[in-house]
Amino acid sequence: MNAWLIGSLCLVVAVALLLPVWLKWQRIGWQLGTYLTVMLLVAGAGAMLWIANRSVEHFLNIPYVIGMLGMSLAGIAAFVGVVEFAILRTIGSTQLGAIARVTYYEGLLQPFTLIVLGSGIAVIGVCARLGFFTYYEDFKMYRDVAASFVFLFAMPVMVFASSKVIDEEIDNRTMLTLMSKPVSRTQVVLGKYLGVVLLVLVAVGALGIWGMMCSYLRYFDDMMIDYRVASGSQEIARLNFENTKAIFAIIPSLVLTFMQVSALAAVSVAISTRFGLAVNITVVVLIYITANLASFLVNSQDVSGPVQTVVSLFAYLLPGLTQLDLNQRLIFGGYSLGANDWAPNTPTYGAIWRYVALAGTYTVLYVGAVLSFGVAMFRTRELS
Repeated sequence: MNAWLIGSLCLVVAVALLLPVWLKWQRIGWQLGTYLTVMLLVAGAGAMLWIANRSVEHFLNIPYVIGMLGMSLAGIAAFVGVVEFAILRTIGSTQLGAIARVTYYEGLLQPFTLIVLGSGIAVIGVCARLGFFTYYEDFKMYRDVAASFVFLFAMPVMVFASSKVIDEEIDNRTMLTLMSKPVSRTQVVLGKYLGVVLLVLVAVGALGIWGMMCSYLRYFDDMMIDYRVASGSQEIARLNFENTKAIFAIIPSLVLTFMQVSALAAVSVAISTRFGLAVNITVVVLIYITANLASFLVNSQDVSGPVQTVVSLFAYLLPGLTQLDLNQRLIFGGYSLGANDWAPNTPTYGAIWRYVALAGTYTVLYVGAVLSFGVAMFRTRELS
């Protein structure tokens, strides 16, 4: 049965990969091929989940694992499709959206971007099978590692894309062609930043979906003994509920990661109005380190008064990255999910999302201030 399921999956994947090529050869359109690819991946994964044995051991069965990973690939394809067919198509009719769309494609189709994203997916998948030598918390450690890898691999994609959007176009004289159109320099900066943010959204979404699915499967592997000795269906339901809570906790963590990278992207785009790739990378890395260090020193009791004032000033000027990081609470801490899951001294899931909304307001205000500074620098830059 397993061999038949694996063979069926290979057939589905082969058809899903070859059908877009055939549709393009028939000149039907690559958009239809993309839609059908997503539908076939979802249908194939769903069929395997339906057929797979539903005992406790099915969590480690090859068909189940392949089916779940197939669903995650379908989710990534669907997420990219939403950005492509919904967001870009909606904003593409405006001048700002047209600039953002070109910037998005230039960044996404770079070999560097594809290599980094592919490497991130591979590393997250490989780490799902590694032991972390912790007592009863390997699955928590892996969720923390996966969330960190999402940020780690999204950062170089952002820096490489944002550092090339303005400075390189000025050096290549393509900016003169763009400025010959009826667009202002403010629209150029905002459009470039919007394109970079959409690229960051795709990177965080793709890596995050893959990390969530690997985390979901890792839980069953680490908790297999608990499943085997479970006294009844209620105990198994409790274990499944804890896994569901863990997956739900990753979602706001990914949103905050997107905010962190978006805030640093604003800094990177502002720097690119004057400087090239080397300076951009150096400054962004220094700002990231200094922002985290300044937030730590502000709350330290070992810093004297004058130094505390200087550190506080830097903490206000730099992005508040520590306020955009709740991994310790969401992954290692507890929270309440629903009325039947109340626990003392723990925040509710709604309270976590209210904090995320407040953090989003701060991110928008900070990005607006930094981009205003970038627009001011770009206005005084000679393009010839």
